[in-house]
Amino acid sequence: MNNKETDWVANRLEKESAVVGRTPEGFLVVSSRHGCTFVVAVLGMQNVIGRSEVAPLFDGATKPQLVVNVPSKTLWSGTAIDYIHAASAAFGTFGDIARAADMEDAGSFRNKNIGFFINAMKQHSNVTSVSYIYESVFKVDCRIGASVIVAVIDAYNMSAEDVRNAKARFGHFDVVVKSSSYGSITGQAEAAAKSMGAVALTFRELMQWLAH
Repeated sequence: MNNKETDWVANRLEKESAVVGRTPEGFLVVSSRHGCTFVVAVLGMQNVIGRSEVAPLFDGATKPQLVVNVPSKTLWSGTAIDYIHAASAAFGTFGDIARAADMEDAGSFRNKNIGFFINAMKQHSNVTSVSYIYESVFKVDCRIGASVIVAVIDAYNMSAEDVRNAKARFGHFDVVVKSSSYGSITGQAEAAAKSMGAVALTFRELMQWLAH
């Protein structure tokens, strides 16, 4: 696991005196803000990260509490995310190493914004389950009505370009939701979503939409 991505992450972290060693598997041992250490595995996937890429990381004697990928734009599949979470670990980007270090248990680190959406959808009266497709795209099973695919994107004023980029990145979705509670959704974004057979919504509108 001593790849160029691991070395890049190590060099960046060593400037902060955060790396205190490496495991026999080539994982980084990182110091936390709480005076203990946690283990970080670094992947260098360019394409979608699947279960087959993450499962071997947990085969050795030392298991990571956090798995990150360089570059950060690479998508994590739902199967990879589920496997990592089942192993009491977390996933993310280079920037998430510092966020995980702020926690007493790095393996319990979760993206707070995405976690908010997941919990809100799970608690909706018409929702029976929410599962990952990608890290910010979910299959939502409903009590009444068909299952829907919800994509959450980071946009202040959602534009038509934001919607088209989401389509190119994630493929099909039924709903594209703006993660920020600030800003707005432009008429062009609504039209672009409609042309794809989808709708563009705010969080509040999503909660109302799921009731139907």
